[in-house]
Amino acid sequence: MGNFLPQGQSRIGPMNVAVKGLEKLTSVRLAELLSQKGSIPSEAITDALYAQDKLGEPFVQVLVNAGHITEWDLAKIVTESFNLPFLMAGNYQLGDQAKSRLPKEVLFEHMIVPLDVFDDVVCVSMPVMLPFEQVMKIQKAHHCELFPYVGLVSENKRVLTDLHKDYPQWLEQEQKRREAATEKRSKAAASGQAAGAGDWMSIFDAGDQAIQKTIQKRT
Repeated sequence: MGNFLPQGQSRIGPMNVAVKGLEKLTSVRLAELLSQKGSIPSEAITDALYAQDKLGEPFVQVLVNAGHITEWDLAKIVTESFNLPFLMAGNYQLGDQAKSRLPKEVLFEHMIVPLDVFDDVVCVSMPVMLPFEQVMKIQKAHHCELFPYVGLVSENKRVLTDLHKDYPQWLEQEQKRREAATEKRSKAAASGQAAGAGDWMSIFDAGDQAIQKTIQKRT
């Protein structure tokens, strides 16, 4: 799976090859690839894209959590399709400078593990995939360039928990926030449907009354 970093190798070393085609790293592109492979039902892919767009749930994690594909298989597809290296964050000795280069809130929000820093380049392990727009957002806000390695969701969670003891609590609060957002959206949708039904009945009643008036005039 990509360029796996062997256990015991503690430093990535100088990087003289830039990541190319990073702008292609999008959830829509990954969705297209998964659709072409036909390994995941199209409805599941559509639902995962919707959950990401409307509820803020990462596309990759929605698919994995729902059991449509394993994180290992998904990581393999990402490494091969986007020509990115794979790395288990737990097998890497995190650089001290890397640990403090990005705020923990950024690490938590995107579930990325900081690996090392070389000048303005920050090497990170992604939870399988981090969309290009999020990469650009981090780079712009923190004046750096990201060199992403494909990692695993479960592994990144474990490493972040070791690195920041308050991470599990943050995860729990984030889950509650998403559940509340889902419930609010469901209620809004149900209310909209009810309102729509009411509008339709009003139109129907108005039409029925008009017909009755026409009949009365004729008689």
